[in-house]
Amino acid sequence: MAEGGPPAPALGASAAPAPDLIGLDIWPASIALCRYVAAHPQLVASPGQHVLELGAGMGLVGLLCTKLGAASVLLSDYEPAVLAHLGSNVALNSLQPRCRTQQLDFRHPGAGLRPDQQRTWRLAVAADVLYCEAIVPHFIATLKLALHAQGVALVGHQVRRAVVLDPATRLPRLEESDGPLDAFMRDVAGEGLQLRVLSRRATCSNVDSDPMVLLAVGGQAAVLAGLPGA
Repeated sequence: MAEGGPPAPALGASAAPAPDLIGLDIWPASIALCRYVAAHPQLVASPGQHVLELGAGMGLVGLLCTKLGAASVLLSDYEPAVLAHLGSNVALNSLQPRCRTQQLDFRHPGAGLRPDQQRTWRLAVAADVLYCEAIVPHFIATLKLALHAQGVALVGHQVRRAVVLDPATRLPRLEESDGPLDAFMRDVAGEGLQLRVLSRRATCSNVDSDPMVLLAVGGQAAVLAGLPGA
C-alpha cells in the first residue's frame, strides 16, 4: 500500500457490483411525456389524483405531475444511487410531502409495492423503460400489480433499432424494428391489458428517423378511448 493511499484489493476478491446509473440522465421519452401531460393537465390535476412514476430516473415526469396539481406522486426506481438523486430533486423543488420516493424493482414488484399500494393507481407514467426484451414481462407484471381496474399507464418510448451484422452481406445494418417495443405491444394483450397508441412521430425532419411513441395501457378500452390524443 502506498503511504496514505487506499489498501490494495486482496487477490481473488470480487468487486462490488457497479451501480446502474442509466437513470441519471434525461431521456427523450421523458420530455415527450412531459409535453403530453403539460398539454392535458386535467389528467393529473383532477381531485384525488395520485400518480405513480415507474423507472423514474431523474423523476422529470413525476415532478411535473406534482407541479401541475396531483394530490400525490410516488417516484419509484430500483437503483439506490438514482433514488438518492430523486430525493434531492424533490427537495430542490420543495415538493414534499406530496411527492415521495420509493424503491421498486420491476423484477420483484410485490416487494416494492405494499399491499395498500397494489391495484390502486389510476395513473402511472413511465418513460424509456423498455430498454431490453428481458424486462418486458416484468414491466407488464408491475403494471398489472399497480394499476386500478380503471387505471391507465402512460408509457413514452423512443424507438431504438439495434445494429446487427447482416449474415448475407457481412455488413452492419439496423434491425427492421424495435424488439422490446414489439414484445411489449404484443404481450400486453395476452396479460389481459388493453393498449392504445396515442402518437407515433418522427423525432426529426428525416423521414427515416426512429419515432417517438406514446402509449396508453390499462384494463378497460373505454377508459383508454377517453384519453386525449397526443
